[in-house]
Amino acid sequence: MAHPVRKAVTVHDEREAALYAHGHVFVIDDDNAVRFAITAIFVHAGYAVSEFSSAEAFLEFEQRNEPLFPGPKCLLLDVKMPASSGLELQHRLAAIETELPIVFMSGGSSATEAVQAMKAGALDFLIKPFDDDELLSVVGRALAKSVADEAASLSTQEAKRRYAWLSSREAQIARMVSKGLQNLQIAGELGIAERTVKLHRMHMMRKLGATNVIELIRILDKLS
Repeated sequence: MAHPVRKAVTVHDEREAALYAHGHVFVIDDDNAVRFAITAIFVHAGYAVSEFSSAEAFLEFEQRNEPLFPGPKCLLLDVKMPASSGLELQHRLAAIETELPIVFMSGGSSATEAVQAMKAGALDFLIKPFDDDELLSVVGRALAKSVADEAASLSTQEAKRRYAWLSSREAQIARMVSKGLQNLQIAGELGIAERTVKLHRMHMMRKLGATNVIELIRILDKLS
């Protein structure tokens, strides 16, 4: 039987783009009534929503649409489902390094399951029934975390992009400067004139967008 899924793979218009910018919530629950009710809450609140009746359906969807949609996103995941459980999906996503904030929901989980979920990185664990305000508040925090995670990732990508602009000599000098070596020491190590070191250093700092050594170190740290 086909899994019921509500999705919008391509952003077609300004209204749809605004939904994704506000936040995209992936809802996974095998109970149709619960899933549809939760979806309605988020649609009413102005979010983009994709709904799935199983962990397998979500994984198929993710594989077809990698990377997942732009903008903040999170996963609202039921713990107990007939095939793969929510905890099993959490572990599978961690194994493939999918960075997606997860909020669990359950109507009859044990304390052990809640602890396992939180230790594995879940943002929160909601007990059914929960009210609309509680749900929206928790998912709001998850989406905020998604924004922060994406910003950190973009910063790393930007650092790599800028570092790629450096010549081999500039990259060499960048590493030496980050270790605290002065221009004269670098000149002696490389067997070049101090004035040449200064010139390479000036170009290197400009390309990396660093105004001082502390900023240079932070940028290089992003690369590791």
